[in-house]
Amino acid sequence: MTTLTFKKTVTVLVATGFAVSLAACGKQAESPKKSTVSQDTATITLDFENDKKVDETKKIRIIKDQTLLDALKENFKIEEKSGFITSIDGKAQDQAANKYWMFDVNGKMAEKGAADIHLKKGDTVAFYLGSF
Repeated sequence: MTTLTFKKTVTVLVATGFAVSLAACGKQAESPKKSTVSQDTATITLDFENDKKVDETKKIRIIKDQTLLDALKENFKIEEKSGFITSIDGKAQDQAANKYWMFDVNGKMAEKGAADIHLKKGDTVAFYLGSF
């Protein structure tokens, strides 16, 4: 083997070794990480006429220990008086007709006010204008 061929062979081997070592040092693709932000949701339905027909449905993102009232305020136009909801998205209760905003949580009539109920993942809350 001539000196020139030897130098070319060594140069090629060194260059190949260098290229392999650079490739080995490269970053491997990282797998996507799960978000640490809660993506828990609840569903709110509104029945403006209490005719068992849903007028509006909204899936909302909930935060740990968030009250129903706080979630409503973030997602709807709410008016309240002394802790009672008097209007949702411009639809007000009608005291003369004895119709007030009432609600069920997961199919059962709420036993507390919206300010005292903490939403959980998957809750379904149905608001309707009902009579006492």
